[in-house]
Amino acid sequence: MCTLNYTYFGPALLVLPLFLISLVNLFVAGPPLKTIVLDSAGPQFGASLPFMKLDVAGSSAKFTLTPKDEMTHFFVVTTYMSPSASAPVKLDASVTGKKPRPGESADTLSIMEALNHVASGVAADTAGHATANPHHGAAPSLQLLQPLLGYSEYDVVIRSLGAGKAAKPATMPTMEYRLTYVPTRFTYTQIGVRAFFTLTSLLMLICYAVAMCAQRRSREPGQLWMFSLLVLLVALNDPLYIVRVYLGGHHGLYVASVFGQILFSGGLFLFWLVYADGMSAAGERGCCFYLPKALLVAIYVGVSGAMFIVHGRLPDRINVSDAHGLYDLREYDAQTMMVIALCASVVAVGVWLSVLVSQAVYRLGWKKVEYIYTEREKSFVGITIVFVILSLCGHLYRAVHGRRGSWMQLQLPFLTLTNSYLLLLTHAFWPSEEGAVAPAERNAEGGDDDDDYPDERGKGQGLLADDDDE
Repeated sequence: MCTLNYTYFGPALLVLPLFLISLVNLFVAGPPLKTIVLDSAGPQFGASLPFMKLDVAGSSAKFTLTPKDEMTHFFVVTTYMSPSASAPVKLDASVTGKKPRPGESADTLSIMEALNHVASGVAADTAGHATANPHHGAAPSLQLLQPLLGYSEYDVVIRSLGAGKAAKPATMPTMEYRLTYVPTRFTYTQIGVRAFFTLTSLLMLICYAVAMCAQRRSREPGQLWMFSLLVLLVALNDPLYIVRVYLGGHHGLYVASVFGQILFSGGLFLFWLVYADGMSAAGERGCCFYLPKALLVAIYVGVSGAMFIVHGRLPDRINVSDAHGLYDLREYDAQTMMVIALCASVVAVGVWLSVLVSQAVYRLGWKKVEYIYTEREKSFVGITIVFVILSLCGHLYRAVHGRRGSWMQLQLPFLTLTNSYLLLLTHAFWPSEEGAVAPAERNAEGGDDDDDYPDERGKGQGLLADDDDE
């Protein structure tokens, strides 16, 4: 009689939550980015919304933004030159933030602080690219990304300068202004999902720690790995996200959240390599076993951290290179080298893991050693293959999808997939008095690989019992 086992049960528990979170993304969260488009009719123009005001007068345009209850995380101001602009101009933009004085409300006098400044080198020219129709893929004449940093009000001032060496103020040409930001509806959905996963991961961590302490047998290496991954999973679920939204943005908390995500992925890569290689390795595991894997993962973590510190994380499909000086050749070369190093480390981990998993799958299909792996090891191989395939599909979608904010749209699916994967691994590695007997230990006790297959071996260690009629 054929019964369900991890081969069918594991993938189903990975795919079903993805389907449910996709419905949440589609019907509850809504689009991750919202864009307001304003066309100025000349050097004098004004527009107003409850959270935004635009005044264009003479040689400057000023955005006054009040993000409370409307926008979160960051906003992007983009300008496009009108095809009718004939005189070449240069644009200069600066951002200031306002905070109420201690004991005063947001409506009273505020303390103003400079936050950001960008000077655009792109000029409107009848012979240049800026004369194209801005609605048909023209390059922006100026673009400025500003993370929210807890201020009650942000002022973005754009100035028009002449193309000469003197750079005197010039009349603001007819332009299209775009304001892109993260709406609160999407953010509040993220808060609810992340709070749920943070709670469940904390409960799993506490229950797993209690089970490990109650276990009379010595702790197995796989159990210590799972405990470490559950700690990092709490960081991946990002409980600081809720605090950042409540504070209206906080750079320090954002940096801590990003490094938590980097450390989780590095820890998961190291666990994969060590455990997959350990399934085939026999005897003592010395420095030569761990050092190459730890070095490869350390390169990935180091390069990822350096890229974030130097360049930060930018929204997909929004070109903000002007704000980061990427036209400097030396900086561009440094960024390129870091991207190459990051890609090389990830590819190396993927190739190495593929070889180890392929070897395990080959050994699983070899009838003579069919029982060389425990149910725990079979569970690891099965659900890891499905997890990696689904993750690759998500990254491919992110790479080829043209809609802005696609990476934000995929945050909850990736988070759900990772939590489901760790839940299944936690079940597979749950501390039990009926621990799986390693092949080397079984042979040392006089067992025969060909004839002696203990029926109780690994029972309770897989996702479901895998009973064989043979």
